[in-house]
Amino acid sequence: MGRVDNLDWLETFVAVVDSGGFSAAADSVHRSQSRVSSHVASLEQALGARLFDRTHRPVVLTDVGEAFLPHARAVLAELGRGQAEVDAVLGVVRGHVVLGSYPSASAAFVPEVLSTFTARHPHVSIDLSERPTLDLSEALECGELHLALRPLAPHDHTDGLAFRALWREPLVAVFPPDHPLAELPAPLSLSELVAHPLVTIGGSIGRDVLYEAHVALKQLGTATRIAWQTDQPQTLVNFVRVGLGVGITNALAMSVSDTAGVVVTEVGTPADGRTAAVFWNPHRDTPRAAHALLEAILATPPPRGTVPCRRSHQHHARPGSPHRSGG
Repeated sequence: MGRVDNLDWLETFVAVVDSGGFSAAADSVHRSQSRVSSHVASLEQALGARLFDRTHRPVVLTDVGEAFLPHARAVLAELGRGQAEVDAVLGVVRGHVVLGSYPSASAAFVPEVLSTFTARHPHVSIDLSERPTLDLSEALECGELHLALRPLAPHDHTDGLAFRALWREPLVAVFPPDHPLAELPAPLSLSELVAHPLVTIGGSIGRDVLYEAHVALKQLGTATRIAWQTDQPQTLVNFVRVGLGVGITNALAMSVSDTAGVVVTEVGTPADGRTAAVFWNPHRDTPRAAHALLEAILATPPPRGTVPCRRSHQHHARPGSPHRSGG
């Protein structure tokens, strides 16, 4: 029996176990399948025994493999803890973070966050997962995301999640330049919109979901005809262009859309607008890299045309002392 002195062998061995096969392990450790096979073969030669029964599909551990696996995991875990201790002394942040976001925040806010963050923390990898608002909170609940940029409304699936408010933005009306609303002074009142068929954001089929525009219109107590709903701001603009209705949505969505040929003007009061926030799940472990990204999000100026929320005491906030969402 030889000497097991190659950590790559151990990492590859554990990857084959966790991935369920040599091909999947190659993807997870970013090595060729032949290299994965070579690492496992070298480890087996050093140990003097087979670790996998290759006659099964997928491959399964032999008795020797079962006996060796917890020791391989322990070595890799201890090495990880040692690296973390060194990083803490040196102030280096490593890891992987999954950030969720909705489209307008992804376009208007996330690029500034990530350009600064990646320059400061080159050893952190980030996946951006763009999803509809309701899906973001569901993904936080089940642990698919570490952080999510999400409007406070609708409140569905936010019970138990923590958040920090980032900015407020007004509602806007969208209509063709020859529309009767173009003759009225800005900002428009909501009551001036309800005489027309409306196009709004919020195309959740089978769900009674109240986005900011829905809440504001409902509070009028006046019959409102919402002719069309969509989850895509550009679709809203295009519907308005061809005369399918008057759009009502949040200002940031229009700032990142092609609004050529339509008029965009504020509507309602500031209280009718949208508040955007960064959310996380306080009931799940938050990696150090996610803490660092949260700090970067809180320190980044909000997008142009929005009003920052008062959060000067929150710049050094950490998960564990959050605001709890309403519900």
